[in-house]
Amino acid sequence: MRAIHQLLPVLSPGDAIGQAVRRMRSAFLEAGFVSEIFAEEIHQNLLGEARPAAALEASVGAGDLVLYHLSIGAASARLFAGLGCRRAIVYHNITPSPYYRTTSPRVAYWLDQGRRDLARLAPVVELGIGDSAYNAAELQAAGCPATMVIPPPVDLARLSPRPAHPSGPPRLIFVSRLAPNKRQEELIRVLAALRACWQPEATLVLPGGWNDTETYAAGLRRLARDLGVAGAVELPGWRSDRELGDLYAGATAAVCASEHEGFGMHLLEAWAFDLPLVARAAAAVPETVGDAGVLLDTDDPLVWGAVVDRVIRDASLRHLLIERGRRRLSDFSDGALRVRMSELLDRLALTGRGDPGVAPRG
Repeated sequence: MRAIHQLLPVLSPGDAIGQAVRRMRSAFLEAGFVSEIFAEEIHQNLLGEARPAAALEASVGAGDLVLYHLSIGAASARLFAGLGCRRAIVYHNITPSPYYRTTSPRVAYWLDQGRRDLARLAPVVELGIGDSAYNAAELQAAGCPATMVIPPPVDLARLSPRPAHPSGPPRLIFVSRLAPNKRQEELIRVLAALRACWQPEATLVLPGGWNDTETYAAGLRRLARDLGVAGAVELPGWRSDRELGDLYAGATAAVCASEHEGFGMHLLEAWAFDLPLVARAAAAVPETVGDAGVLLDTDDPLVWGAVVDRVIRDASLRHLLIERGRRRLSDFSDGALRVRMSELLDRLALTGRGDPGVAPRG
C-alpha cells in the first residue's frame, strides 16, 4: 500500500467538507502514506493543496485507495466509478432535493444526481464512511457492503475559540449557508415571538452565504420585515474565520432549527465558544448534540421563545449546558480523530508506507 488519495467535486476553504478532507490528508501523511487531494474545482486560496480531478487516474495504482467525498452529484463520481484501485465513500449526506425545487432548480437537479451516484457507487465500494450513524444508515440502505462512522475532522482553531462575552441585549446566532433545509425562517419567527413576549431587545444573526439560494435569502428579508423584526435580524453573508469567531464571541446563545443535517459542524463551533444550545430534534442533530443542548420536537415559535428565554435568564441552566457542551466537544478532539483514523486503516487492513509489518502511527 503506497497511497491514500481523496477525490471531491469542490475544495473550498471554510466549509465542513473542505476542512474534513484537509485534516484527513494530514492524518494519512502522519501515518506514513502518500496522500493527495483531487478536486473538480479548487478555490484559488487552496490551489497549492490540491490537484485537478482529471489527474487522479494517472496517479493511482491497483493497490492504492481513493476516498470519494459524496454530498452532491458531480462528474467526479463517474471518474471514481472507473478507477482500477481500491475505493471507499465518505458520505456527508445529500439534502433532499424538494427543499430546492422552487428556490434553485439547478441545485435540485444535482442533488437528485447525487442520489443516483450514491445508488450506483455504494454497492461496489469496499467501505462506506458516514460522519454520523444517520449517514451510515443511508449508506446501508443504498447497498453499501460495510460501513463505519467517523465524525468529520473539525478545525476549530481557525475561529480562535474563547468563552463568549456578549454585551448588550441577548443575541442569538446560527451559522450556516442560507438554505431551505436549514429553516432560518423558523428562527426569524422565534425571534419575533421572543421579542413580543419575553426579550424585547433580542437580536438574531445568521451568517452564511446564499449562492444559488438568492430567492430564499430574499424571502428571509421579506419575512423579517413582515414580522416587524427587520432591524433585529442580521444577514451578513459569508464571513472570514476571524469575523465569524467574533460573531460567536458576541452571542448569548446558539440556535438551530434545521430539518436536515448530516452532522452539524456549527453545533461544535458553538460549544467551542461556551454557548448554550437550543436545537430542533431532527435528522442527525440529536445524535451530534447528545445531552449538550436543549432539543425541541416542535417548530412552534412560542415554545421556542419560552425555552430560549429560560436559557437566557436561568444561570444554572446556562452553566449546565455550557459544561455539557465542553464535555461533548471532547468527543471530537484531535485525539479522538486519531483513534478513529487508526480504526479506519485497521478496517481496510492498511499499513504505513515503507514497512508492511508496521502499523500506522495513531
